[in-house]
Amino acid sequence: MEASNIDKIETKNTRELYLVATQFCTFMENIHTFEPRQIIDYLLKIMPLMYLKGALIQDIQVDETVACEQFVTEEQYELLYLKLKDKLTEMEFFESYNLQENETKTYSICEILTDIYQDMKDFVLLYNKNTLTTQENALLMHKKYFIYTWGKYITILLSYLHQLAYPVVEEEEEIDE
Repeated sequence: MEASNIDKIETKNTRELYLVATQFCTFMENIHTFEPRQIIDYLLKIMPLMYLKGALIQDIQVDETVACEQFVTEEQYELLYLKLKDKLTEMEFFESYNLQENETKTYSICEILTDIYQDMKDFVLLYNKNTLTTQENALLMHKKYFIYTWGKYITILLSYLHQLAYPVVEEEEEIDE
């Protein structure tokens, strides 16, 4: 028997997803108070958790999609982008191989983080409306955005963040086994 939408909304994973998204948004909204190294360290810890929780979102059928709303305005997006650019200018652009397009692409860490923030914040605010319809729609859209945007962005960004946090020295040190 398939779980009802109420059961899917009230799962431990959904509550944890909401908590992680809220923590990420709060961090991003206070990004100006952190140094670049702190930002990288935090992102390396929270992003794998965000990805895991996103991958565990259950499929949900929604009868009424009219409740899908977006809350992050263009001005809020731009303001966060500029704050990130101020903090991460020296490391803003990086290249990563795009398997779907079979080419190396240049990405902006600031744009990726702002896009992820937008998806997370929209999820949190819609979920906060605390009605069955809005919470169903929040999960539906979050799953969709996980597949098409923020989930992909996290996988692209983690490799770059790892390299920033743990740069390889000229001579590779042997790893003791």
